[in-house]
Amino acid sequence: MLVYLIPPLLGAFIGYITNVIAVKLLFHPKKPINLLGIKIQGLIPARSEELTERILDSLSDILKEEDFEFIIDKAMKKSYENSIKAKVDEIFSKLGFLKDLIDKYNFSSSISSAMNNYVTSAIKEFSKKLAANVDLREFILKKTKEVDSEEVEKLFNRIARKELKFIENSGAVLGFIIGLVESIILYLQF
Repeated sequence: MLVYLIPPLLGAFIGYITNVIAVKLLFHPKKPINLLGIKIQGLIPARSEELTERILDSLSDILKEEDFEFIIDKAMKKSYENSIKAKVDEIFSKLGFLKDLIDKYNFSSSISSAMNNYVTSAIKEFSKKLAANVDLREFILKKTKEVDSEEVEKLFNRIARKELKFIENSGAVLGFIIGLVESIILYLQF
């Protein structure tokens, strides 16, 4: 009876080990090595340029100029939001004897509002021009040259750790099932 347990257990072991090796081969070896005349290198390091190009193409399909305009516009508005009113109030507070008159006729709020409207429209126009000059492709190419393969591996593992473990464990499950089928066939033959 013990002989029928060997194929499923062996299949699970082999399936798990082969998938662990397959996952490791995504990143290792980092530099190509020759093994019996065959060049072996991890998939990611070997095809990093091609993968970068694919990512860039995908991002170009998703990110548009309007997206950059939105990001720039939001960032600029956050940085100036309350500073105009505070600056106008600060200036008027230094006028001393005119302060009562300024407060009575609400000059501070009126000037702040007018400046705010002007700055908002200027930011909108500036954001549009700035976004038109954003070169995502150039930025990503620059960053990929700065990031080493260790960082890429850590990032990939952080993002897809569960999925990689699933791949490794599914090898064990599939190997076990195949071994179980072999045991059933073996049992039915005798």
